[in-house]
Order: sequence, then C-alpha cells, then structure tokens
Amino acid sequence: MRIGFDAKKIVTNLTGIGNYSRGIIHALAEHYPDNQYILFAPNKWNERCISRLQPHASITFAYPRCTWSLAQEWWRCHGITKDIVRNRTDIFHGLSNELPSGIRRTGCKSVVTIHDLIFLRYPHTYDPIALQILKAKTLYACRKADKIVAISQCTKQDIIRFYNIPKEKIKVVYQGCDPIFYRTTSIDEIQAIQKRYGLPSNYLLCVGTLEQRKNQLSILQSLALANNDIHLVLTGKPTKYQTVIEERIKSLGLQQRVHILNNVLNPDLPAIYQGATAFIYLSWFEGFGIPVLEALVSGVPVIAATGSCLEEAGGPTSLYCNPFDYQQIAAYINELTRDRKKREDMAVSGKEYAKRFSNQLIAQQLHSIYQQLME
Repeated sequence: MRIGFDAKKIVTNLTGIGNYSRGIIHALAEHYPDNQYILFAPNKWNERCISRLQPHASITFAYPRCTWSLAQEWWRCHGITKDIVRNRTDIFHGLSNELPSGIRRTGCKSVVTIHDLIFLRYPHTYDPIALQILKAKTLYACRKADKIVAISQCTKQDIIRFYNIPKEKIKVVYQGCDPIFYRTTSIDEIQAIQKRYGLPSNYLLCVGTLEQRKNQLSILQSLALANNDIHLVLTGKPTKYQTVIEERIKSLGLQQRVHILNNVLNPDLPAIYQGATAFIYLSWFEGFGIPVLEALVSGVPVIAATGSCLEEAGGPTSLYCNPFDYQQIAAYINELTRDRKKREDMAVSGKEYAKRFSNQLIAQQLHSIYQQLME
C-alpha cells in the first residue's frame, strides 16, 4: 500500500501531536516495511523535528513547489490533492483533526485521527476566529473520512454526541508515548539532571502546557494543604497564564516549594519523571492524556482527575478524584509521600497496564484499518 500522511505536525511540533505523528510513522515503518509512507509536509521548517523521525527506506517526503508561507498553507488545505494523485496514494491519513478539501475527488481512501473536541466543550478558552476554523475543519474531516480514528473512548463518544457520526465509522486506537520514556535512567543520571535544573529530591511532577484547562491552580491549592516537605515541579510550555500561576504561588506562600521549568530538553524528561515521588495531572478535560502514560511507563504513581479520559490512560490502580476537591487531593499526596510500599505497588501495576499502549500494537491496529479500507 502507498499511504500518505498530513505531516505538518511532524515537521513543526516537538511535542503533543508531533510526537504522536512521528511515533505512528516509526511504528508502521518498523513493523510493516513493505508499504510506502509518503509524508506530505508544507515545508522543512524545523530540523529538530525532522531529526526525531528515524530514516527508513519506506518513508519519503512530498513538499509543495512554493516557498511563500501562505501558499504553503493553501497547498496543505487544498492544492495537496493534486500531489496525492500524482504520488498514486492509496490511503491518506490526516493525523490532526483535518483532511484536505476535495479529498474524495482524489479517489483514495481517507482516515482522520480526532484527538479531542475540547473546543466544543470549552469554546471560551479559544480565540474566536481560531475556534470557527477548528470547528469547520473537524466537522468536514469527520463527514468526509472513510474511517475515523479516535484516540480514546471518551473522544469517540464526543464525536457521536456532537457530530452524530455513526459509531461503526469510528475506531478507537490509543496513543503511545515516545520510546525514550521506556529507558531506565540510572540514579546518578537522575541526580545529575535534578542538580542541573535545581530540583529537590522529593517532588510531585506535573507536565503540560501552563494554561487554564490544565488546572495547575488546583494542584497548588492542594499542595498548600499537604505535608510541607513535598515540593511540586511544573514543566511545560509557557503562556500568559503562567503569570496567574505565579501569583497564586505567592498568595499561598509556596515560593520555596514550587519549581517552574520551561523548555526542558526532551532527553532530560525521562530522568525528571523517574526522579519524581508521584505524578499529578488535574486537567479539566483531555482527549487522552499522554503525560499520564509517560508517568506509568516511567514507573511513577499517578494522581489524576475524573471527568474525561484520564481513567483510560491511567488504568485501575492510579488514584482519581474531582479536580477541585482539594482535601481529597491533599490526602492522596500525603498517602503517596508517606507509603513507599504503595508507591512501589502502583509503579509495578502501572507499567503492566501501560503495555496495552505499545507502538507495535498501535501499528497493528492502524494497519488493520488500512487493509480493511483496501478490500
């Protein structure tokens, strides 16, 4: 099969959907090397992103002839269809909630991955213009795709609820995480990384963009009620909301216990995870919750919020609570910091649960979808 992919996030995004997209391509090329994988990218913007995609004989790139950024974006949304035909593409897979306009006229089958419909649940958290574009693109993709891949049961139910898409058209294929998190880091390396970033030896970790939906404020409120010997490390892309977080840290008197790390190098993240006492993730809503899976793979016990898909990512032995129940969250924090045996048991069971999200299994499920479309 000749399978094309929307590769914009592969060449522009170092986290999130970029990692998801590169992981899928890696896994498919490794386990199904007889296919040809054509990555349709609007440009070669970020060499750091491209360098994370391991070269393989079955992977090729297709670029537009234009160099002007607006023309490249037009190509990705519209003009790409001519190149899809020119490359004799059997299946085109949109990896980030969208498909190019006119995809059905190409004659190839199409698949779209829907990560979440958070913009429909919490529209007030989006720029109004960006919101309308996102709504239109996602609805179009869901209607035109021959098959929809949802990254969780929660996302599947949202697609059915908001778009009235038949459930038979949707297949749940969970996300995996970067293989870098499966590597066990030595104690010496963990301590060296902690020293480099000025981290204490006993800390909770939260990884994610510093924004309102990720709900770091609830973690701070809960930390103020917990044992005062536990610290908190927040690592993620900075936004304007970081100012709100910093103000809350001051008002709660937590300046000595909270450490904010922006722009952590990806190779350093596994050590920061593995050095944590526990991982805490109280986001209002997620499509899946990759950081939770990264914590499980790293052997770190998880405290997560109820209300979306985090129970799917974290499994039956992680701890869950209402993200605004500060007393309960503080109780969980105290329990895990005091009970080493519980932490060890949760680490073992978490690693076992995480096996269902292996990249090999994800590749098998996607390849099965492609084969069914070609029958």
